[in-house]
Amino acid sequence: MNPKYLLIQGGRVIDPAQNIDDVLDIFLSGGRVTAVGKELFPGNAETFNARGLIVMPGLIDLHTHLREPGA
Repeated sequence: MNPKYLLIQGGRVIDPAQNIDDVLDIFLSGGRVTAVGKELFPGNAETFNARGLIVMPGLIDLHTHLREPGA
């Protein structure tokens, strides 16, 4: 079950479309980003400690295994 409110705290947020590369918090409500900033107050939100991690939007894992049978 996904929490209604989630605060991702202290991750390195990289978003080239918004020209962002900084250590920030991200607040999500109903699965959508509603706030991005420094030291956001969690209120009744579930929190996730992202310190030391990179937080990026929309990554897709594009890779291939060329030495596997059938490739």
